[in-house]
Amino acid sequence: MSIYERKITKSSQKDCSFEIIPEYYKSKGGMLIMKINVHGGHNKYSTGASKYLNELTEDRKVKNEVIRLLKAQGHTVYDCTDDVGKTQNANLSNIVKKCNAHSVDLDVSIHLNAGGGTGVEVYVYSDTSSYAKTIATRICAKIAKTLDIKNRRMKYSSSLYVLKHTKAPALLIEYCFVDSKADKEKWNAKKCAQAIVEGLLNKTISTGSGSSSSSTKTNFLIKVSGVSKGDVLNIRANANASSKKTGSLAYNDPNQYTIVETKKNGTETWGKLKSGIGWINLRYTKKV
Repeated sequence: MSIYERKITKSSQKDCSFEIIPEYYKSKGGMLIMKINVHGGHNKYSTGASKYLNELTEDRKVKNEVIRLLKAQGHTVYDCTDDVGKTQNANLSNIVKKCNAHSVDLDVSIHLNAGGGTGVEVYVYSDTSSYAKTIATRICAKIAKTLDIKNRRMKYSSSLYVLKHTKAPALLIEYCFVDSKADKEKWNAKKCAQAIVEGLLNKTISTGSGSSSSSTKTNFLIKVSGVSKGDVLNIRANANASSKKTGSLAYNDPNQYTIVETKKNGTETWGKLKSGIGWINLRYTKKV
């Protein structure tokens, strides 16, 4: 069964109302975990718009930061960006294939706009997707406020390829006009990414990374606790969820492990294993 409830209202797959029901989320330690596809639009063969800002360059910056921030919050994120399609059609087709390979809560397409306007707008397929509409409206408001640009609001489009052909609820973000001097002066990729993530999650987040967090030397024992049955607690090379995975501990691991250093990353505290293999999120452990 899919992690989202689908209510068919018309014969077309995209003419459906998708509602995310909290019980369908995977819960870890009381936190609801989402699965999200994210991709940046265009590639070097189909470069997008460019003038005062370059769409391809900037949407990759935002896409990478959105993924980092979502992973730091504990969510599962798939990067569905296509860098190999040599035509616009191939690029779009490859993106949709990647998106539809995963069962997710949401597809997020990241773009900059063009055409003489100013501000931010977010597209969804139709008014039957109340879940995507709600998030799109929040993202518009967040970006507009954060960058101090016009809120062009949520809009509908049944012709945009990604919105039309992805299986999960989808939204396409068009933030800032590359041909607007006013938008260019207010542009900040990291602030935009944070606004997108806060709109997605409907909460304020920390943007701190493990590398800039202070650490504390310590020595105590822990056991795995609070990991869902059948799941694992990942061990990371550094103290953040986007760092390289170096191992894992089973949800029912009976062993005790020594933590020799702790590090704060946003709202999460990470512990360094004495073995040197890496760091674990202490949210999913208990002291013994």
